[in-house]
Amino acid sequence: MFACAGCGTELTAPVSRVALPVHAHHGGWEELHPPLMEPATYAVDPRPTGPPWRLWEEVGEDAAARQGVYAPVYSVSFGARNRIVLAPGDSRSMALIPEKCEGYCRGVDGRAGPNLACEGCGRAVATRMDDCGLWQTVWLEPGAVVRRPSGLPAGPPPDWDDLERTEHRVPPVEPDGSWSRRWEAALGVALAHLVAAVEDRPVILPAGPVTELLGHAVARYLPAGPDARTVGLAGPGIRTPRPRPDVILV
Repeated sequence: MFACAGCGTELTAPVSRVALPVHAHHGGWEELHPPLMEPATYAVDPRPTGPPWRLWEEVGEDAAARQGVYAPVYSVSFGARNRIVLAPGDSRSMALIPEKCEGYCRGVDGRAGPNLACEGCGRAVATRMDDCGLWQTVWLEPGAVVRRPSGLPAGPPPDWDDLERTEHRVPPVEPDGSWSRRWEAALGVALAHLVAAVEDRPVILPAGPVTELLGHAVARYLPAGPDARTVGLAGPGIRTPRPRPDVILV
């Protein structure tokens, strides 16, 4: 769990660290989203997030790269690194700071900085975000909190069976016919990892959905020709491919 670094008030329920979801900063404009994190979990974003923001034209390519941004975007974050994200339902003993509760539409977006204060001492410790187009989150400021043992036994490490749970079975298409925001983000990350793994060599994708989803992008970013790397799939219910491919997508 996490507690206030100023007065020691417990600010979260017991939580266990998991990987930061790849769609953490990828949402759908004008849409209300559910919580980003599952109950009793938290993740850490090593990159700068949140305000202050600076326009790309003001920052420049070199300074943006130092912030972890390697392609032109509208604005670049110069906020804190290693902010801690959890589901709003796992937050405790925090109150909204009314003058910091700005937003674009139906919620708050954290544009003015931390908007949650510790109820024990009044110190600004976190940011609640739930506006349209944003996943519902609470982001703890790394310098305002300390981690404490909860006294509860650690849960088992995740395995393939966890991926069979209903909440992980995300359809690629939303009910309105648009692409799933989670699939869009996951495919982009998978493509980036694939391009890096094959080191600018040709690849042979497995026939079926993988080729349908990634084939056009692979053809754009990777060369064609001999000495191609092979790509296979791994995951629940998928037999280990033989012969073993050069790269495995999970």
